[in-house]
This record gives sequence, C-alpha cells and structure tokens, in this order.
Amino acid sequence: MKKMTKGFTLVELLVVIGILGILMGALFPAISGAMLTANASAMAMKGRNLHQAITQANIEREQAGLQSVWPKDDSSKSDDPDDIAGMTFGTAEAYFQELFNISKYGDSDWAPYVNVDIGALSGSGVQAFAGGTTLNGKSVGWCIAQGVTDEMEDIIPVLVTRNAQIDALPTSSGSHDMSSDKTEVKMGKSNGGKSDTPFGNKAFILVRKGGAAETIKAKYNKLYLVYKKQSFTIPQSATFKYLAPTAD
Repeated sequence: MKKMTKGFTLVELLVVIGILGILMGALFPAISGAMLTANASAMAMKGRNLHQAITQANIEREQAGLQSVWPKDDSSKSDDPDDIAGMTFGTAEAYFQELFNISKYGDSDWAPYVNVDIGALSGSGVQAFAGGTTLNGKSVGWCIAQGVTDEMEDIIPVLVTRNAQIDALPTSSGSHDMSSDKTEVKMGKSNGGKSDTPFGNKAFILVRKGGAAETIKAKYNKLYLVYKKQSFTIPQSATFKYLAPTAD
C-alpha cells in the first residue's frame, strides 16, 4: 500500500507566515534600538578620539608658543598665514582639510596637525574619505566649534554630528542659563540639520569641551537636558559659532 505524506496546507502556511510577521513586528523596535545604540557608541568613540587628538596637538603647540588648532576668526587668528592658527574657514570640511593636511595626503611629506585616523570624520552612514587631495563635505560627519577659548566651561559642545540643528545651540556672547530652557535641538535635514546622516531624527552625538562624548536621543533633545541644566559663559572677545560641512 502506498504511503501518503502530508505537507502544509495553504491555510496552515498563511498562519505560520502571519505568526512570523507578528514576531518580527514585535522584535523590530528592539532590534532598531540596539542598532542605533551600537552605531551611536561607535560614532561617539570617533568623536572622542578626534577631540583627544586636537587636545594633544594644542598641548604640544602651547609648549612651542603657538596658538591652538581650534578654528579661528579674523580677530583671533595668528599672524602666520602658513599655520592653521593663522587661517579662517567657512566650512567644516575646509577646516578638516587643513587639520589633516589633505592636500598632501599620502605623500612622503604629509604632516597632519593631529595624530588620529581620518576615519574619525565619518561613519554611521557618512561616507568615508576615499583618498585624493580634496576633502568633500559628504565625508565629514561633524560640525566643529569656532572660537573655543580656555575660559569656556567644559559643558559646551565643540563637536556635534551634522544631523543636529546646530542653530539651536547658544553661540552669542554672555551668560547662558540652561536650567529650564526647553528649546529643542531638532535632527535631520528637514528639521535644520545639514544632513539626515548619521542617525536621522533619532539621535545626535556631541563631544563637550571637557572631552565627554554623549548620545542625545530625540526624547532628550531639549537644551536644559543637553546642557545638564548648567550655566555657561561665552566671552565677549570670542566669536563663537559652529562650522558645518556642506549640505548633502
């Protein structure tokens, strides 16, 4: 007698597919959240490494009687046009072009101002620098503060991922009380950021003057939380602002 084998019926197959769909829908937020956390941690590490490299360069330059490598304006730059402290920059990529000595990248006399891999500029959807003698804004994931002085408090962000609305961050001279300011720092290109990468409207990364790198998620994007309810002062002599990379 022939043995009969029974497979799935169409109804049973549809039930299985439905169950799998429900499980995937339930797990998707957790998976997305884990991926965001992992990518943000990696980007924060890159920002911290970049900040440490700038800090180390500034220590070495101070011992040599040179100004820091933080971007300058016309009133604070040095009188040496061949040194980064004697230059001004209109965009983040122009600044990082000089900081990493991109015009001589790969040459035997290549001499960047900082000892950190150029990969610190990209990641999490921001395309990596592919070589050459010109740094494209698409390969720069950070906005950087211009006019940083030693007197400024450590709470002030000096590096901010380009998807953040940097115009919402206080830059005017004087005292700023952040204890109750509920202004939002929005994220994503449609909300005032220079790009949707990295992290879109989900989160942004900042590195403070003191060196701490933090992930600011959308739920906690109000200024009083970003600045931990602390006050800070921008000196009257400082022209403080953020240089952003060219928009995508």
